[in-house]
Amino acid sequence: MTSVLPSPETVVVISAFALIYMLVLLRKTLQGKFDLYDFMMLSMVAIIPAGFALFPNLAYLVSHLTGVVFPFVVMFGTLFLVVFAFMHNMTARLHRLERQNCALIQEQSLLALELKAKENGRPGG
Repeated sequence: MTSVLPSPETVVVISAFALIYMLVLLRKTLQGKFDLYDFMMLSMVAIIPAGFALFPNLAYLVSHLTGVVFPFVVMFGTLFLVVFAFMHNMTARLHRLERQNCALIQEQSLLALELKAKENGRPGG
């Protein structure tokens, strides 16, 4: 197992990005712009690289256990997995909203027809 450690500059840059990004996500979550699931999935963009940079021995262990030579390949694979899971959930939510929107439009049309029928049925209307 290789034991090449990331440079201090790399650790500082990744840690600073992770901290700033997580604070921005937390603020948007507290403002109600994101829900908890979105917060967790989007925070993985900062947590996974920070974990690989801050705990290189663990990164090398994971890459060794998976049979991959370079830990960054495992890191990018994990990030792709997170992105695909997030996109799958987003697509499911979008289709659910489309069905709900269609149902609401149909209900509004039926209510408009009922209202029009009542107006036409009244004397002098």
